[in-house]
Amino acid sequence: MGCVRCQIEHPIRTVCPSLPGSSRPEEGSAQGGLLHGPLVLQKQLGSGATGTVYLAQHMSTGAEFALKVLHPHLASNPTVKDRFYVETHVAARVVHPSVTRILDARPGPGGLPSLLMEYVAGESFSSLPLPLPCADVVWMLGQVLEGLEAAHSRGVVHRDLKPDNLVLTRPKDGTPRVKVLDFGMVSVLAASFSQDELNAGMALGSPAYMAPEQWETTAADTRMDVYSLGVVGYRLVTGRLPFGGGRMGEVLLGQPEVRPLPPHVIDARVPKALSEVLMRAIARRPEERFQSAREFRAALLEAAPQAPVREAAPAREPAPTPTLTPQAGLQVRVRGLAGQGTHTVDVREVRPDGLFIAHDGPLPQRAARLPMELTFQGKSLLCIADVVRHVSKDEAHILGIAAGFSVRFAEPSEPLRQMLAQVLARTAPPKVESAEPPADPELAQLLSRTAALMHDPYVLLGLAPSASFEEVRQRAETALRKLGDFRQRPLPAGQRKELMTLGARVDAARRTLGDPLSRVGFDATRGNAHGIARCMAAGVSQESVEPLRKAFLTARPGAEEKSRAFLTRARQLETQNALRPAIDCYAKALALDPLNLPFQRHYWTLQRQVRAVTTVVPAVAL
Repeated sequence: MGCVRCQIEHPIRTVCPSLPGSSRPEEGSAQGGLLHGPLVLQKQLGSGATGTVYLAQHMSTGAEFALKVLHPHLASNPTVKDRFYVETHVAARVVHPSVTRILDARPGPGGLPSLLMEYVAGESFSSLPLPLPCADVVWMLGQVLEGLEAAHSRGVVHRDLKPDNLVLTRPKDGTPRVKVLDFGMVSVLAASFSQDELNAGMALGSPAYMAPEQWETTAADTRMDVYSLGVVGYRLVTGRLPFGGGRMGEVLLGQPEVRPLPPHVIDARVPKALSEVLMRAIARRPEERFQSAREFRAALLEAAPQAPVREAAPAREPAPTPTLTPQAGLQVRVRGLAGQGTHTVDVREVRPDGLFIAHDGPLPQRAARLPMELTFQGKSLLCIADVVRHVSKDEAHILGIAAGFSVRFAEPSEPLRQMLAQVLARTAPPKVESAEPPADPELAQLLSRTAALMHDPYVLLGLAPSASFEEVRQRAETALRKLGDFRQRPLPAGQRKELMTLGARVDAARRTLGDPLSRVGFDATRGNAHGIARCMAAGVSQESVEPLRKAFLTARPGAEEKSRAFLTRARQLETQNALRPAIDCYAKALALDPLNLPFQRHYWTLQRQVRAVTTVVPAVAL
């Protein structure tokens, strides 16, 4: 049976060649230096429901950005395309240190709508070892809530807060900070569905973190973000989700409300006051929750007053480097900043690769080159710097900083590097060396073997495409037990992080393949007919998969019509008792429309009748 995307037979556990980025051996590999204007796409950072994100570098300045490119099948829909630009321009007005800055939105590679953003390097909350100390969690949630306050004040609601969209940054010369990613993307995704699909319960978010009312309405409400962040906080302090896969059952199926165990009952180290704050945040009814991000943050601080919020980072973070000023001994003169003369400027921040200059007058153009003279401890150097960022007066007012611009040194000389190192060393805190245990060789071997397997749950768990649900459960439990044994060993921080990432991937594979409704949708995208047959045998009905089927076909214009043509031909061949050619036609039809379960059942019935397969055909409930 051919692949559902390209209709070509290829190994079921390999990536379809037609998938964007399938030629890359793994996520994050080089993009071959693809050029887009002045940017070079260095590597793929990730891919989500709406687009693929690349690390992009400005050729002349070396400045790094994140470039999000809308998926082609979404960009082909004019409504989605328009919504993408509208939402990104709205989100760009949200300026706060805890919100990833949106810089521009315009046609990108291949003419696809693209979003140029601040590049955020750090760890997503989903990769952190759990549970975390309560003081750290309060600090982290407080950072997110500050960003949400700024967004909500502009009328922007996230609606998809989850660990993958929250990143803990570790800058070398500043206070660690949490960044919120992907504002506005839920509205973009919603534009790709019809009203009937939305009414049928199509999820616009991540089920485990979605507020209950998000299953019933597409209207944005700031209390949805309160709920989602409450679930994130619950998971950070307990290491588990309050409702497993979310509240879909009680909302859509009319089941009684489920009340999870309070965090302090699960782990006695969680203060009861903090536990009560998180339980209120995830209340079933919006009116029972905190009514704003500010109210939620105030309750957090009151519940854990000992937490190092804002003034300090979590305990394991390095101490922040003080902001440098001209009083630290560095004097900078710039030529051409305001007229033709040379002016001494007010330097507010020094980095190994550039400066931030406070300036109240007209700002130089982005990418402009400015001649500079730097003087430190009686020694002067001439250099060239490129303007890479503006901070307007409005933005400065919101951030509580000075207006001005950032520059990055163009091809800095070795003497300049040494001068900057001396300036930074003058106020840098002393380094505290920490002894780490050596790397575990057995774990290193395991991590090496699984590095290229993490993105295919079947391969990661060592399962055949036709694996039973019991096999999925057994393999996942065995893998998680083995990883749990490694967690008891002394490990260096890098290995422990990789171990936690692998554990999260195994658990995600278990959830994807262990739930029939989740697995049938996954197998449809991979062309795995054997997996779909397993899901039908487990009781998945056409009614339950119909929203998935509609979304699948909407993303593949013309597939349903082509499938009908193959089905008509298959039925004709079947009436002529030409069963083998009929089976081939059914296979082509189902490659295009794999979630047409009645014909899937008929296809497998014919397969058994003519014994045309050599593998064991799963029994399907007829």
